[in-house]
Amino acid sequence: MDYATSHDGILEVRWKDNKVVTLLSNDLGIETISGISRYCSDTKQKKEVTCPSVIKNYNANMGGIDKSDMLVHLFKTPMKYKRWHLRLFAYTIDISVTNAWLLYRRDCKALGEQSNPSLKDFRLQVFWCACSKRPMTSRPQKSLAFPVLSTTVEVPKPVRGHRSHTPDKSQRFHLTLFYAPVHSSRQTCKYCSKKGNILRSNIVCSVCKVHLCLNADRNCFIKYHETVA
Repeated sequence: MDYATSHDGILEVRWKDNKVVTLLSNDLGIETISGISRYCSDTKQKKEVTCPSVIKNYNANMGGIDKSDMLVHLFKTPMKYKRWHLRLFAYTIDISVTNAWLLYRRDCKALGEQSNPSLKDFRLQVFWCACSKRPMTSRPQKSLAFPVLSTTVEVPKPVRGHRSHTPDKSQRFHLTLFYAPVHSSRQTCKYCSKKGNILRSNIVCSVCKVHLCLNADRNCFIKYHETVA
């Protein structure tokens, strides 16, 4: 084992396991040094070796690091890395969004909310909020006692080659929100339109900001906000 410490408290330690292991830490040191059992390929049996505290603590909690790496690599940022520092930038974005998703799920469980989006849906929600001029909140605002009604709705503009805007489930199925129909420009109905059968409507939901049919033949406005059992 060999180690060095910087003036600002960062420890660098190298420890000989089956291979040389190098770690950086600003939390733990090498004390206390304890003994662990390792398999020796020369003697074909286990052997007692010394191990610093930082290595032992890492081995005991490395499951969280492995899970973080797995979640980050599930949906990586689609960037072409022509420069080396862009890899670090993309990784910073991915791990920040992943950690935010884990914290969001923890808070929803603590508050008793049923919102439990997948990591893919959470990343898409962050993308649409970052692209829109007025970011949407994933949780309904409860500060206003009376909702302010408006005759206009800012609908996110459709992007060619991308799917249309999809509201979060906490907005679409929340019982306390006032889903007011607003007349707007004519666009594709979010509920009943399918490939090969496109139906258009002038009615927009003031909360979900999607176009829905509302006429004598079809009432997609009600069906879209009904919770599916």
